[in-house]
This record gives sequence, C-alpha cells and structure tokens, in this order.
Amino acid sequence: MSPNNDLPNSTHPSPSNPPTMQYLALPVEVIESVIDRCSRDTKTLLAFALTCRDLHPRSIIVLFTKVRPRSRDRLFDLCDVLKAKPERQPIVQSLSVVWKEFAPYPLLSILPALRHIMFEGPMECHPSTVLCRRRFGCGIRSLTIKNAEFSTCTAFLQFLAAFPSIEHLTCDGLDIRQKGEASPLVQTSLSRQLRLRTLNVSVVIACLRIDS
Repeated sequence: MSPNNDLPNSTHPSPSNPPTMQYLALPVEVIESVIDRCSRDTKTLLAFALTCRDLHPRSIIVLFTKVRPRSRDRLFDLCDVLKAKPERQPIVQSLSVVWKEFAPYPLLSILPALRHIMFEGPMECHPSTVLCRRRFGCGIRSLTIKNAEFSTCTAFLQFLAAFPSIEHLTCDGLDIRQKGEASPLVQTSLSRQLRLRTLNVSVVIACLRIDS
C-alpha cells in the first residue's frame, strides 16, 4: 500500500515541526512514510502516538484522516473522542460505516472536513433521516454504497438526493428489490441536482451481477 498522499499538510500541525525530530536516528521523511503505511493498523498507530511525543502529531493525523469503525460501540467511542477533543474533528476526511450498526447522522454534524463516506448494508430512507442527511451531507464529494439494498428505485434516488454535492459515486453490489422505474418527479429533480464526474455501478439482479 502506498503512503497516503491525501493526508492534510497545511491545516494541521506537521510532525516535522517538533525540534527534537531532527535528533531521531532516521530521516523525518522515512519516519512519516512508515507511519503513513500503517494507516489501516489502528493498534500500531496508537502505539506510535502514545510512546513517542515526536510521533504523536503524525500518528493522530493518519489515525483520524480515514476512520472505519466496524461496530456500533466503536462508532460511539469515536463520537465521544471527537466531542472531547474537537480539534481533531477537522482532521476526519473519510468515513466508512456499516449501516445496520448505526446511521451516523450525529457524527456527520461534527465533521466539517468530511469529503468521502462509504455505507455498507441495507438502508432505510425514512423522510426524517433523508432531511438529516441533506442537512449534514452537503460537504460530501465522494459517496460509496457497498452491498446495499433498497426497496425501490425511488428510494435509492431519494437517498442520493440527500447528498447534493457529490461528484464521485460508486455503487458496488447495489440491489433494488422491487423492479421498475423511479418516480419521474424524483428522476427530474435528481438529474438537475447531481453533477457527477465519475460513476461506477455494479448492480445485483436475480442473483446475476452486472457491471457498468
């Protein structure tokens, strides 16, 4: 895995700043590269952050830039940490959640720099949750929906309408249970709203997988 090139560099403290970094045995660039390569290893990043104050800033940036809480408890823990340390909220740029564990609307409200979100699993689109997503989802530029099920095409398009600023959309394993076209009104509204630059769709139909 290559180093994470989209880590924030200008708006957050750089680990190159602490004066004691220059006395470490390895060049700063090598140390930062090692930390970046551990972006999916939470335990290692926490060890870096807790055992060396010079590694702490970069480790925190890598740890919070892309967050992937895999359970309801972990997601609530993340919410608690971000509320206790609001200076870390702008670090989060990408969020990946399993929908059945927790619909992350309270979390979206405290992540001003969030640009990419990935949802996994069946989704429900009640009017209240659509309004909530629309309120906090305006900053999302990239949306990934993985192994998702929607009752109808209309429900799927209503879900997309809650993210009016997306430019990149990926649907992997999309399953529309009830076949048929979406409401013409919803189709027209969404076509006027979305300005996609990239679109990748993989649809599940009658146990067959169709990629486009």
